[in-house]
Amino acid sequence: MNILLIYPKTDKQTKGFSALFQQFLKHETEEPRELIEVSIQLPITWERKLVDLNQEKLDSKLLQWADYIVIKAGLKQRSSTLRFIDKCKHAGKKIIAEGELFDAQPNDFEDVDHLILNQTTFEPFVRDVESNSTKHIYSSLFIKEPLLRSAYSLMGFSGYFSRNIHTFSA
Repeated sequence: MNILLIYPKTDKQTKGFSALFQQFLKHETEEPRELIEVSIQLPITWERKLVDLNQEKLDSKLLQWADYIVIKAGLKQRSSTLRFIDKCKHAGKKIIAEGELFDAQPNDFEDVDHLILNQTTFEPFVRDVESNSTKHIYSSLFIKEPLLRSAYSLMGFSGYFSRNIHTFSA
């Protein structure tokens, strides 16, 4: 099984100093760590290649090589993701989509073959591929544990200028 892991381009919507700084950078500074984590979940016998569209263009030979295309996208990658999904569909490729973009708006991606939602692992999908019985949506109920107020006392507030307050534990 040949798997092509794709990290779509990030939309450039930043303003102010960040936008000015990004004009001088040739490439994005973030690496697609999430795709590496996805790759680890796939069987070792599956051949895989990773393309970060922020760094390089996709070679059409590589697209033809793949049996499945895995797209991992966040909310800031919507326009690039939609363009890439159209490209894959025209090439007749099966798409597996995972990430914050698909979790937030799964109904917008009916043309994607398989949606892996709510931080579900790839294990159920891999099992179904091997038994030739795949589904459109793979989802698990992701339960956020409430963070107890007493946990903040462990850190203390005096040494911090500002603090992010999370309503759930990571």
